[in-house]
Amino acid sequence: MTEHAALWNPLANDSHPAGWISSDAITLSNLIRQGIQPSPLMVCSGGTSSRCAADGLWTLDLRARHRQLVISEAGDEVEIGAGLSMAEVLEGLQTRGRSIPVGLSTLPGCGFVLTGGISPLSRSQGLAMDHIVGLRGVWGNGDCFELSAPVSPHEEQQKWRGLLGAAPFLAIVTAIRLRTQELTPLVIWRSVSSIQQLAIAIEAAEQWTHSASLQWAWNEKIELFIVCFANDHAAMTAVEALKTLLGQCAESSKTMVPGQHAQPPFGALATSTAAQGRNHSEVISRLGPAWGRRLPSLIADLNQLISKRPHPGCQISAQQLGGMSSQVAVSHTSFLHRDAIWKPWINAVWNANDEQGRKRSLDWLLHANTVLTEYCPGVHLAQIHPHLSFHQAELDDAFQDWLPTLNRLKSHHDPYGLLPPL
Repeated sequence: MTEHAALWNPLANDSHPAGWISSDAITLSNLIRQGIQPSPLMVCSGGTSSRCAADGLWTLDLRARHRQLVISEAGDEVEIGAGLSMAEVLEGLQTRGRSIPVGLSTLPGCGFVLTGGISPLSRSQGLAMDHIVGLRGVWGNGDCFELSAPVSPHEEQQKWRGLLGAAPFLAIVTAIRLRTQELTPLVIWRSVSSIQQLAIAIEAAEQWTHSASLQWAWNEKIELFIVCFANDHAAMTAVEALKTLLGQCAESSKTMVPGQHAQPPFGALATSTAAQGRNHSEVISRLGPAWGRRLPSLIADLNQLISKRPHPGCQISAQQLGGMSSQVAVSHTSFLHRDAIWKPWINAVWNANDEQGRKRSLDWLLHANTVLTEYCPGVHLAQIHPHLSFHQAELDDAFQDWLPTLNRLKSHHDPYGLLPPL
C-alpha cells in the first residue's frame, strides 16, 4: 500500500479513495485472491483518465513498480512497463533512433495503447495497438498471464482479441511488447481557420490516399493540425495544395520535428482563454465514416453545439483515420470500427465543486454525443464511464456483436467484478 499519489487529471485528484495499492504482479495476484472490496478496482497507469480514483474505492497505481523499458538488440521491439507515460517511452526509444506511434498528447500511459492507440500516424502506421506482440499481467480473477500474439488455438485468440481494446474490463496489464518503427522526421502544419476553411480542409483530407492526416480542434477558435512524414513527397504535395486551397490562415506555421516526442501541443491555438482554477472533465470519443455530402449539415450542427457550450473549456475535436488503420481484420482485436475515417471527441469541462456547472456540462456532453452519433455511429473507449448513464450505450456502440463474447470472457477471467462492468 502507498500514500495518495499525485494524478494529472484533477477530477481523479479530487477523489477520496479507500486507499492506494502499489505492488508487483505476484503480490497483486495474491491480493486479488484474498479479495479487494469494495469493487471495482481503479487502475492508474498514466493518470489522464478521470477513473484513476473514485470515492471509497481502491486505486492500483502501476507507475512506481512497472517502469521498465527494454529495447531488443536489433531495436525492432520494445517492452514497456505499464507505469510509463508515452513521453517516457518515446524519450527512451529516440536514443536508439526508434519510435512507436502515439497520440496528440504524450501524457497518457499504456491505456492509450491498450484501448486502440489512435495517432496522427495511424493512416501510415496503423493503430498503436496493431504493433503489440506480447502482453503480461494479471486477470481479474488473480491468475497471472504472459501472452504472445497467437496463431492458435481458438481460446487463446479470443483472450488476445479481448485484451486488445477491452483490457480494462478483463485484466490488469503490467507490461506490453511492441514492434518499433524507424524514427523519421515529421512536418506539422498548424493554423487557425474559419468555419468555411475547416469544411474545405475536411473535404480535401477525405480524398487523401497517402499518409498525411488532418486533426482539428473547435473551441473559441478552430485549429487545424496536419501531420505527415517529411520524406513522403505525395503527402507534402497534398499539404501544400491544401494550403493554397485555403488561402490566408491566421497564426499559420509549418515546422519540422525529429519525431512525435517533439510535436507541438495540439489545441493550443483553439483558445486564448487561460484556464481559471481547477477544472474537471469527461470525454466521449466517437468513430465514423467519411462525412462526404453530409459535411455541410455536420458543420452547421457543430457550430450550434459550440455556440451553446456551458464552459469555455468545452471543446469538440477530431482526428483522421483510414489507410493502414483499416487494413487489420475486424476479428483480430476488440477495436471493431476499422472502416472509421474520423474520430471526433467531445470534451465537457466544469469548475471543481460546481455541481450545477457539472450538470450543465454533462447535459451538453450528452446532447453533443446524440448529435454526433448521427454522423459517427461507433464509439472509441479511450475513456470509460461506468459511473455515467450512457455507459451501456457506449459498450453497445463500441463492441456491437462482439460484446456477448466479451461478457463470456469476463465471466471467466473477472467473475467477481473486480474491474469495471461490461
